[in-house]
Amino acid sequence: MDTRVPNVAIVDDESDAVLLLKKSFTMKNIPVTFVAYNGLEAVDQFKHAAPKPDVIIMDHRMPLANGVEATREILAMDSGVKIIFLSADPTIVNDAMDAGAVGFLKKPVSIRTIIETVRGAI
Repeated sequence: MDTRVPNVAIVDDESDAVLLLKKSFTMKNIPVTFVAYNGLEAVDQFKHAAPKPDVIIMDHRMPLANGVEATREILAMDSGVKIIFLSADPTIVNDAMDAGAVGFLKKPVSIRTIIETVRGAI
């Protein structure tokens, strides 16, 4: 089992959700590589990130480009990154998984479950 600490990125258009996730990861000593508030920004941030995130927490419904579109573009650049969807819309599970996501968590979900899922993804 891989015991290294993953780098994560957070992609969500809800600033309160981003703040909560970022604070939670920081408290658990999980570095946040970048934060993006829409799919286009996520793709751009990923292109320029150093280091690249190991895991991306991805929302689905966002302006400019949704999570499925962003996932496809990011995985086309780097198929090694693990993308976990965090969404209130369970109808997109198949689309998320078809795009290459490794997991789907339905909002609301506990921070503990999110952190365990991130650690398990690597």
